[in-house]
Amino acid sequence: MALREGRVQQIHKREERGIDRSNEPFVIEKLVRRPGLVVVQRPAFEQGYTNHLREIYPQWGIAVSTCMDKGVPVKHPRLRFDHYVDLVKVWEDQEYIYVEDMYVDVLLYERSYYHIIDLEEFGQAIFSRQMSLAEARRVLDNTQRFVDSFKRSRLSYQVWKHKYGVHRRYP
Repeated sequence: MALREGRVQQIHKREERGIDRSNEPFVIEKLVRRPGLVVVQRPAFEQGYTNHLREIYPQWGIAVSTCMDKGVPVKHPRLRFDHYVDLVKVWEDQEYIYVEDMYVDVLLYERSYYHIIDLEEFGQAIFSRQMSLAEARRVLDNTQRFVDSFKRSRLSYQVWKHKYGVHRRYP
């Protein structure tokens, strides 16, 4: 499968390394794989926190990123969100897990509200035929399904994770 340039992160299954969307290598500090969940912890991207935790739920088509400082979740230092949700497509081969960013993102502000962003990028990808209509529909369906379940979880990712993510294999 051809990789969309600048859209796909590669996580090596057996070695503590990966390749970022910008084609830069990175170190994996922790990799956990369970049915319906892949967890990757790596060093922080910027100052203000020590680690970046990414919880990938292939069946939901989402990857939830959290800034961590010495093992404790913290707000993003500049944008002040609690969690960043990428709508993604996930597949794997013998060596790597591939996580493709599908343009739509949701910023979560724990127990307060959420904000959907990058819909203009999503629309441009459809218009320029970088994404099929079937993929676009799946992304929109996954976005709606996640947002609905997040609202049912009292706008809390921790409640959502317990109710839908960690203990349930399929939504």
